[in-house]
Amino acid sequence: MSDRAWQVIVTAGVGLALLVVLRIVLGVVFERVVSRAAKRKSPDHVARLRTRLTVLRRVILAFVSVVVLWSVLEIFPATEQIARTLLASSAFVALVIGVAFSVPLGNIGAGVLLSLSQPARIGDRITVGDVTGTAEEITLIHTIVRTDQGLTAFVPNSQMITSTVVNRSLDDPRRLVSIRLPVAITAPVEQARQVLLRVVGEVATGVEDASVAVIDVAERTTWLSVTAYAPRPTAVDRVAAELRERALQALAAEGLLPQ
Repeated sequence: MSDRAWQVIVTAGVGLALLVVLRIVLGVVFERVVSRAAKRKSPDHVARLRTRLTVLRRVILAFVSVVVLWSVLEIFPATEQIARTLLASSAFVALVIGVAFSVPLGNIGAGVLLSLSQPARIGDRITVGDVTGTAEEITLIHTIVRTDQGLTAFVPNSQMITSTVVNRSLDDPRRLVSIRLPVAITAPVEQARQVLLRVVGEVATGVEDASVAVIDVAERTTWLSVTAYAPRPTAVDRVAAELRERALQALAAEGLLPQ
């Protein structure tokens, strides 16, 4: 095996070891910082700090990974000259900055902006577009949201920056319960609305601000949306399933379902 091959193996091995050690050290240090802050600061401050440190650790690890990769490439004569030329070029630096804030790599830049502006913090309940749930993690590419229905949504960080984000933990920590139901096109909507509101009151304890709206009209069917807000510990999927079953039974008893 040639000396250059050994140099590549050693450089890559040292780089990987450095990344592993750095990941562990940063995790321990940042967790201690958060623990100390939790004793003196408010939960709101701790949530902001944890979000910033999580994104900062990922940025540091990503930067070190690029340095390790670049060190390996410089070992080969074919890539060494290209690397030096690119680093010395101001046009290349401008290109890198431009690409970093474009899609899809723009998600990395957006992740950094999220950690600074913090429209959403780890542990917050948020709504982004059609997604409502708890922000579990903010990676360099996605914000991972556990929806109220128990699903996992991966929201691109660029969307978190460019879209309207509703932070429900700041003003409304309740959980959204939402179902769709069909009624006959000839059925009185107001009658169906009263039936559904009655069912909501019977099924879900502690549910507030229930509403029924027409969301679509087909040839023989009118689709209604039932929405309400439940206390934060509520198992939304279970409540929604029971509400849907009872609502269909009530609509059938009133002769309001499509034939």
